[in-house]
Amino acid sequence: MRQLHAVARRFLPELVRHASLLPGADQVAHVDIDDIIRRAYGYAKQDAGYGYGKVKGLNALFGIGSAPLAAPVTAATRLRKGSSNSACGAAAFVAETIRTARACGARRLLVMRATRPSTAQMSSTPAGRWARFSITVRMNASVKAVIARIDEDAWTPTKYPKAVWGEEGQRRIFHAETAETTYTTFTSKPRQQQDTARLMGRRVERLSAEAVPAGQGTPFDTWRCHAAFTDSRSP
Repeated sequence: MRQLHAVARRFLPELVRHASLLPGADQVAHVDIDDIIRRAYGYAKQDAGYGYGKVKGLNALFGIGSAPLAAPVTAATRLRKGSSNSACGAAAFVAETIRTARACGARRLLVMRATRPSTAQMSSTPAGRWARFSITVRMNASVKAVIARIDEDAWTPTKYPKAVWGEEGQRRIFHAETAETTYTTFTSKPRQQQDTARLMGRRVERLSAEAVPAGQGTPFDTWRCHAAFTDSRSP
């Protein structure tokens, strides 16, 4: 499998040079990291197992490269056991994806984006520092405490041009509030593994008490919050 990955890493840069698959990547490019579980059938399926999706199958990790003027292309893939978590081998995989993106012409600004909470540790690795990052973070006690300390006057109302469907409240969302602060990851680990950057908070007002998950307290009984950790300098 690793040999196949190596062939793909060499093939894509050559294809980009001959077919111009990523126009504009020399100015701005993105790398998206995500994994997916696919159900596997049969008792003898090698490495099939139950993961975070509670489904027996195999876990596939993808690194997708894109540019503002180009359609996404697959820069790296890895097939893993079904029981693998999102962060398993993440640092090496991100390094592989970023090297491929650079070889495909992403010479300037490269932004790594990830949605799985456990992949946040990639930002604190040398691989993660080769690019800017924007990562969705888990709303754990540490993140909630930081968001709760944001002054009420710092929250800025935001209106959406098109309504966004909210699964938790089962309703359309037309507006939210945003604010930012700073956050340091992995404070229990050695300093070289920590990272301090911007924590972007977004909150939507809860309309009913029934929508409040068990264990939530003020201010999260009034607002449903999401957060992203980024070192981007864009507003």
